[in-house]
Amino acid sequence: MSFLCLARPTQGLLRQPLLHRTFLTTRPLFNQASILSTLKPELMTAMRSKDKPRLTVLRALLAEITNASKTSKPISSDATLFSLLSKQIKASQAAVDEFANAKREDLVEKEREQLLVLEGYLNQIEVVGEDEVRNVAEEVAGGLGAGAKVGPVMGKVMGKFGGRPVDSDLVKRVVEEVVVQKL
Repeated sequence: MSFLCLARPTQGLLRQPLLHRTFLTTRPLFNQASILSTLKPELMTAMRSKDKPRLTVLRALLAEITNASKTSKPISSDATLFSLLSKQIKASQAAVDEFANAKREDLVEKEREQLLVLEGYLNQIEVVGEDEVRNVAEEVAGGLGAGAKVGPVMGKVMGKFGGRPVDSDLVKRVVEEVVVQKL
């Protein structure tokens, strides 16, 4: 009986409050106020409103962001989010084509709804305009001379924009036009 009494701590002497601590093992996902910081609250809103397409898209985006945060290239700015959204949109468009070829109209409609949500997020990100891209492309092509090729000009133009979101398809089209004009 005395053994049981020793095994139990007395009420006031040995009882200490439990301290719960959490430790971050990864880098913070969001450094600045951007579209990234709105994704988690929008996920909660989509859950409450039972908006299936938005919920599916947001879960997939947040999973990609979390996976990327564990690599050497985390998604921490709108520029990297822009590239992720562009990649997701291209994959979704390819899926729509595949489902249409397989005559699966139910899946085509579902994928189109998700595509609209992705495009909505992509349109929220402010990107570099065509005029600015054209000015930079002409400056770079002029610096390289008359024999400038598309590849080197494209690389230097993309480097000039640094961490700003820019549509690579637009840059490619403008650079090709500028290089053809210089010939």
